Amino acid sequence: MKFSIVVPIKDEVDLIPITLPSYYRLQPDEVIVCVDKPAPPKVIETVKKVARICKAEDKTRIIEVERNPEYRFHQAWVRRTGFRKARNDVILTTDIDIVLDPKIVDFLYLIRGSVGLVSFSKFSPTFRGIVIWLVQKLYRHKSFTGLYAFSKNAWLETEDEESLKRIPRGEDTHLYKHLTKKYDYLFIPDVKNLLLRPHESRKYQYFMGVNRWFIGKATLWRIIISSIIYIRPYMLTGYLKARLK
Repeated sequence: MKFSIVVPIKDEVDLIPITLPSYYRLQPDEVIVCVDKPAPPKVIETVKKVARICKAEDKTRIIEVERNPEYRFHQAWVRRTGFRKARNDVILTTDIDIVLDPKIVDFLYLIRGSVGLVSFSKFSPTFRGIVIWLVQKLYRHKSFTGLYAFSKNAWLETEDEESLKRIPRGEDTHLYKHLTKKYDYLFIPDVKNLLLRPHESRKYQYFMGVNRWFIGKATLWRIIISSIIYIRPYMLTGYLKARLK
């Protein structure tokens, strides 16, 4: 089946030669690389070099995205620009710090009919990453990560662009929340996608908590349990501050 891959890149020149080849191994119809305008010359040079080595120049599209003052979170605008440029209904979106498992392709066909979204597990070689992996193994449940594939038509039908413009972070969660109001989604835990930058800063955890309330309206008890199990104290702080406001 034909599908598009959309990946935003900022300045991660060192990661491009490691992760981009794994995207091409999936044999997508196109790989759309979204960069800020003006794009760092080294990023463009590296993407083109990897595409040439992988014999994928004809399926690689580099899109420079100007800032949109209507969007509070620039990343939301960058990723959506790539989505709109994609020529296929099935879109797989990822980040440049993830090495993709070729098995992902085997699950893309599930996006049809009432299923509009499929999310895939990620693994990081850290203590927290091992804990997350064990929880997923012992407690089989639906989850959602920033690595997912979806129907472009379903997204266009369900996206609330005005609320998207106001969010400070969490554009993936925003898409998930609105798309799954009408369409089913699946979580695939048994794939080996490797996260190369597993460190979570205090700021990252804080905004994770903000998004849990601002976008997801998660309950307090779930945030407390998640903060303890996954060792994310600043997620609880962000959640409480957002909820009290």
